Amino acid sequence: MKKLLIIDDEPAISKILEHFLKKEYLITTKSDGNEGLQWLEEGNEVDIIIADLNMPNLNGIEFLKITKASNLYADIPVVILSGSDSSNDRIQCLNLGADDFMVKPFNPMEVQAKINAILRRTKRFS
Repeated sequence: MKKLLIIDDEPAISKILEHFLKKEYLITTKSDGNEGLQWLEEGNEVDIIIADLNMPNLNGIEFLKITKASNLYADIPVVILSGSDSSNDRIQCLNLGADDFMVKPFNPMEVQAKINAILRRTKRFS
């Protein structure tokens, strides 16, 4: 089963995603970028990450910069979720290496379809 890391400071978002994706993925949830990074640094492996853009401690932009600069995590696909539909945010995240950018509120089935598409492209899908 593929492993999915959800990083979002809004428990409701994590719960919705977990509810819709738990049949296909082993899900770990963290409430900010620092927690997510720490979890990865403990040696946990993951196939894809969904991260919120606006989080306390370490936001989505900083999380992307750190993971994409790392030899260990650079190839892990990342989908950014944001409450803002700012074109600048979207462009910045995609330029930093995000594989997709979705605006909240989102359709969980669309999130699942996008995850599947990304995993197919990155050969992590089986």
